[in-house]
Amino acid sequence: MEDNDRLIEQFMKQSRQEIADDGFTERVMRGLPERKPQRDWLPEIWNMVMIVAVIILFVAFGGVTAIKNALYQYIDSTLTQGVDIRVIFALMCAFVFYISQKALQKA
Repeated sequence: MEDNDRLIEQFMKQSRQEIADDGFTERVMRGLPERKPQRDWLPEIWNMVMIVAVIILFVAFGGVTAIKNALYQYIDSTLTQGVDIRVIFALMCAFVFYISQKALQKA
């Protein structure tokens, strides 16, 4: 990937052409008002409030207990039916690897 970036950068440097505009661009840029960084905090605050609310409701309505019980039941039924725990571990490792690769591709 970096090789492609370097090739593109090299091509752009070699192909760069200056267009004579008699200082028009500089005059326009000087005439523009200065940009003031604006930060809208409301969406970020709202997101945080909603995340906290969801976590509180999840815990309040027994979500943690429900997930814990479901996992215990799954593991118990898996072990009693004779499935090797190594198979489950291998599947979990493959899943974690798959998720991490997807996350790296997005980054």
